[in-house]
Amino acid sequence: ALSLVVQLPRYEGYGMVPLEALASGVPFVGSDAGYYGAFSNGGRVGKVVPLGAAEAAAQAALSLLEREDQTALSEAARHWAEHRFSARAEADGIEAVYNALWERG
Repeated sequence: ALSLVVQLPRYEGYGMVPLEALASGVPFVGSDAGYYGAFSNGGRVGKVVPLGAAEAAAQAALSLLEREDQTALSEAARHWAEHRFSARAEADGIEAVYNALWERG
C-alpha cells in the first residue's frame, strides 16, 4: 500500500503518475510541470511545488503524511480522478470539440 507518490520532473507534457496515484486513492507531491496543478484540485488532493525546490517538496510531503484525515483524503483523491479525469470525461471532452467543429462546418 502507498501513502504518497512524489514525482518531481523538470518537464512533463501531461503526466500520468499523479493521476494513477489519485485513481488509487493516494495523494501526490509534484513539481510545477504538466497538468499537476489541475490534478491537485487546488491543493486538496496533491501539492505542487516549484521546480528544483527540494525543501518545499519535503515539507509538502510531510504535510500530507501528517494529516489526520487520511481516509477522507484518499476518498477525495479517488473521487477527483474518477470524476474529473476519467476516460469517460476525456471522451466527452473530445466529443465536445468535434461537435463544435461540425457545428461550424
